[in-house]
Amino acid sequence: MELNMKKELLCLPLALALVACGDNDSDTSKSASQPPETPPAVTLQSLEDSGEIPKLDRSASLPGTDTDTNGIRDDIDEYISLQFSDTEQVAAANQAAKANQSVLSTDLTNPTAVRQTNQLISRATACIYEVFGDANSGAEPAVVSRNLEAVTFNTEERLKQYMEFNKALDGSSWSLPEGNSCE
Repeated sequence: MELNMKKELLCLPLALALVACGDNDSDTSKSASQPPETPPAVTLQSLEDSGEIPKLDRSASLPGTDTDTNGIRDDIDEYISLQFSDTEQVAAANQAAKANQSVLSTDLTNPTAVRQTNQLISRATACIYEVFGDANSGAEPAVVSRNLEAVTFNTEERLKQYMEFNKALDGSSWSLPEGNSCE
C-alpha cells in the first residue's frame, strides 16, 4: 500500500469525527485583522472533490440511503468498492459495514436487541482481523475497522446513536466468536 494511502487511512477517522461534531465554540480572542476562516463545509467539499476523503451521506436521516437494500448505506458501498479489490476483503468490509449500520436501527431500550447487534459487530470485527491480519493484506485490521466506523457514524446524530449503543452495553460482557466468523 502506498504511503499516501496509509496516511489517508490513518487521518480519515479524525477528519470525519471533527466534521460530525462540528465547531460550536466561538473564539472571541481572534483579532478583527485576521482573515475569516474557511467554513468547514467548504473545506469538506473541497476534500471530497479532490478525493482525499470519501463523499459521504450527511443527511439528517439516521440510517441514510440504501437503494439496493443490502443493509449497507450507498455511500459506504462506494467507499468499500474504492478501498478494497480483493474479494475476501470486500466481503469482510461489507460484513462490518452491515453490523455498524445495524447500530443505527437497534432499539436501545431492548437489551436483547442490543446484545444481538453487539454479536453482529463482534463477528464482523473478528472477520476483519482474520482477513486483514495477513501480512500481505496491505491494511491493518484496526485501521480498517476504525475507518468503517468513522464513515458509518459520520454525522452528529449517527455518532450519538453509536455512543448510546455503547452506553447500553455498559456493564455487559461477551466472548469473542470462535472459529471462522466471516459470513
